[in-house]
Amino acid sequence: MKFKTQSIFLCLLGCLFFGVAHSQTLEYTTIPLTNYLEIVKENNALIESSKLDIQSANANKTAQSLYRFSPSVMYVRGSWYPQKPYSPYVVPQSDTYSLSFTLEGWGKRNAREQLAQSQISASKTQLETTQTTIQTNALNAYIDTLRLALMADSYQNALNKLNSIKANPKLADSQAFIKYYQSATSKDLMFSALGLLNYSGDAIQGVPYPKGTLNYPIQKLNPDELIEQAQKNRIDVIALQLAIDVADKNVTLTDKNRNIDILPYVAQTRTPQYNDAGATYTAQNSISAGVTIPIPVSNYLQNADVVQASNQKLQYEIQLRDLKVQVRVQVMQAYLQYEGAVDALNTAQTAYDDAIKKPNLDAIQAVMDARDKEGALLDAKTNYLKAMVYLWRQSGNYAVPTL
Repeated sequence: MKFKTQSIFLCLLGCLFFGVAHSQTLEYTTIPLTNYLEIVKENNALIESSKLDIQSANANKTAQSLYRFSPSVMYVRGSWYPQKPYSPYVVPQSDTYSLSFTLEGWGKRNAREQLAQSQISASKTQLETTQTTIQTNALNAYIDTLRLALMADSYQNALNKLNSIKANPKLADSQAFIKYYQSATSKDLMFSALGLLNYSGDAIQGVPYPKGTLNYPIQKLNPDELIEQAQKNRIDVIALQLAIDVADKNVTLTDKNRNIDILPYVAQTRTPQYNDAGATYTAQNSISAGVTIPIPVSNYLQNADVVQASNQKLQYEIQLRDLKVQVRVQVMQAYLQYEGAVDALNTAQTAYDDAIKKPNLDAIQAVMDARDKEGALLDAKTNYLKAMVYLWRQSGNYAVPTL
């Protein structure tokens, strides 16, 4: 009886999971590369966060551009004496009003504004860096998915050709072989296509299906020109140059902050009419003014704040020097990788052309050979395209290839 109850429970549980699995239907949505990257640009969370950073930097600039008067008003009423020294002792009740404010040290406001403006430029460059990184990752994922889609089509085309051949044992083995790898490729395609959703937020309904080809002409590139272009246009180089500019503005602000602030004030005291010892005193109105001038003793005894700000700028300058050396190495490495991909593509293209122009006399073997060479050609095209994109990025070219 216990065994029967467990069996019923497992059966119901299996039905539940079966229903859940079938409720999660996955449908493809064809989307071209340009549309996909535009969706990524507009909906990726990291890119949106970088856009908000620019808004924050703009708001900060408005705040830093204001003069810091720090006005304050004070009111004093009195005086009252709980014990009078003698009698009669008259204490007139006076009202005192005062206004005090701050006059900032020379150059402080302008230095703050310049620093805030440079931070806006740095935030914009950070947005470009984030967009480039995310879109490049999305582009490579799209290329990989497109390769699988074209590979699945290749298996289907080979299967169609085999189906037109008269049935025999060898044909059945070849068909089974093709169907197995077609099925495996279809699963890989779904897995890779789902990965495209990682970059697009919630903007795409369904599973994105790539559209296009992997055909892109071989580029004739000059490594020296690429290195020169990289040292001018690479986002990380520009970002570090702007970091140096921000640090330089911070050095200026640190120096200006050592200028003293002056605190002037003005006060008015009103004393009403009163009588004392038979004498009548008329109402009085007095005005006083003054200024507080701090003595910056610590500024003459230490300069740690200036040294720290200057060293931060120097650190960025050292990093930029090393980055320009690294840029040269990275471009040369990417170029060597690109040349290897070009050679592999030419070899695969030649092998595929030979398989088509000089097919095997055995029709089944001819189809299988052509399919193998086509698969190798798709792999070579994928590697070439990704190597070219990588070389572009290393050399400061952020264009998107047309697929």
